[in-house]
Amino acid sequence: MKIIYIFVFTLFSTFLYSQDETVLNTDDLKIRVVEINKAFNQVFMSNSTMDDVEALFANYTDDFVYIHEVYGGTYTRDLLYKNTSTRVKEHKYKRQSDRYKIVHMIAGYNGIAVERELIDNGKKHLTVFEFRGEKVSKITEYWK
Repeated sequence: MKIIYIFVFTLFSTFLYSQDETVLNTDDLKIRVVEINKAFNQVFMSNSTMDDVEALFANYTDDFVYIHEVYGGTYTRDLLYKNTSTRVKEHKYKRQSDRYKIVHMIAGYNGIAVERELIDNGKKHLTVFEFRGEKVSKITEYWK
């Protein structure tokens, strides 16, 4: 009987471990970044809704962090969700067109460096997305 318990436990543990170990290939990372950029752009539109916020945050892990040392340091998923939700509910976002377009992407293991362009003024921003499975666990900004 012990053998059966050990076997079931090992099988279950292996299944749980393998669920967290999904590694996206280069094409999949690029697809995910395009999807996330689209969701991000939508949240900043004047007509954005809480459904848009939910769609964006569905792309993030529960322990997601956003890091931008120049503009305040590290932000948790909960803080960003709260701030974004408040701004959407209060109709603070006024954009009529997308904020960012993707210029270039370099994919690595569970991460991708993305050059994005601010559409309004052409400024380029470097952003690194780190993934855990199909969700983003960390975004780090490298621009001023």
